[in-house]
Amino acid sequence: MQVAPKAIDSLQKSQYALYIMIFGGIFMLNLFFANPSFRTFTLFSAFSGIGHGMFAMFMLWVVHALFQNPIYTGLAGLMFTAPLIFSFLVGPLVDRLNKRGILRFVELIQLIVAAAVLLSHLYLELGIWFYLTAILLFSAAGLFSGPAHTAFLPRLIDGGELARANALLSMAGIIGGLAIGVVLYMLMRQGADFALVYGTITAVLALAFLLSLALKDVEKDDEKTEKTSYADALKAGFAFVKKGAMLAVVFFMAGMSLFSQIAYVNFPMFAEIHLGTAQGYILLSALAMLGGLVGSWIFGMLSSKIALGRMLVLAFILAGIARILFVHFMPENTTRAIWIYIAYVGLGYAIGIVRQVLVQKLPPKELVSRVDSSLTSLAAIAGAAGAAVGGFLGAHVADIDHIFIVQGISYVGIGLLLVLFKRVRNLPKITEM
Repeated sequence: MQVAPKAIDSLQKSQYALYIMIFGGIFMLNLFFANPSFRTFTLFSAFSGIGHGMFAMFMLWVVHALFQNPIYTGLAGLMFTAPLIFSFLVGPLVDRLNKRGILRFVELIQLIVAAAVLLSHLYLELGIWFYLTAILLFSAAGLFSGPAHTAFLPRLIDGGELARANALLSMAGIIGGLAIGVVLYMLMRQGADFALVYGTITAVLALAFLLSLALKDVEKDDEKTEKTSYADALKAGFAFVKKGAMLAVVFFMAGMSLFSQIAYVNFPMFAEIHLGTAQGYILLSALAMLGGLVGSWIFGMLSSKIALGRMLVLAFILAGIARILFVHFMPENTTRAIWIYIAYVGLGYAIGIVRQVLVQKLPPKELVSRVDSSLTSLAAIAGAAGAAVGGFLGAHVADIDHIFIVQGISYVGIGLLLVLFKRVRNLPKITEM
């Protein structure tokens, strides 16, 4: 089965939107050029994010394509999310250790895992357990990079610029990932196999590791973390998460993680049904990057003009509506469905950036890694449950579209419930925090 011609035409038309986003984002580049340390960190984050995203995207597809078993695909999704359940355990360690060293170590481990997958594909024929183990090791290493990355940025950028900095980091990674995704899409249309994909992922992660060696040590003159026991440090992170607006954010982000993961593990099957084989999945993944670029750009433009609470509520409601409309139009009007899909992904990225900014702004600097890892753990518990449920539903639900419609309804519900929480609803603009 080939990808629908209308879908390919939509990808070509979407280039115009890409050009608009690139030129529209130029206003944020003064931050990039004015701060050498942030510039290096942006380049590192871009290639690291591209490598991680490609690994997650293609390994899920590889498991689906090689084994054609929704249960295995669900297990692959579980391997990506299950380690994150234990993020709260690494938060106190990250707060005490050098962030630059952590980022370097994680990149090296993930580079080794990607290289092992490439070599095994070229010279061995290993079964599902090898792929699941590789995913698990890759994800386990990432436990440390997320909190370290979150805590590293506020040491480079003034607090009022965090929203713009996070948006620019997101845009940089997406532009690079979109370019690589388009190239891989064209090569796979011409018959290239998985070896090319694995090789590209390995090369990108190798470049990210080299860039990590150039990161400036911003902690050598930083205030030292208070010398408390590991248990007390762990409790301090949870204590902050359990109060104020952060508690509501945790609860609703966990709900988002649950329903998004139920849908995500079935996304390869959805793409195959509606658009074809591997090309359809890669097409939607490339368009997701474009959607992320749109969402990051819009957030960067509006973050200083719209209150974060209002933005969070609207983003959830509009994302849910977009998800439902995407599924509705997919069978009969692929072009319209793809434009709606781009909007849906953009809104999802905006939600993620709001979450990131709140974690960097609300807690004291010495608690950022612990708060970030605690939120990640709670969301991951929901995500792991979602992956397991998604694998089961994918094997038993007659119409896969219903899974994605339920996801859209859940997002609308989360947005409406957020209105009831005054401390979230009344979150101010980033410049007023």
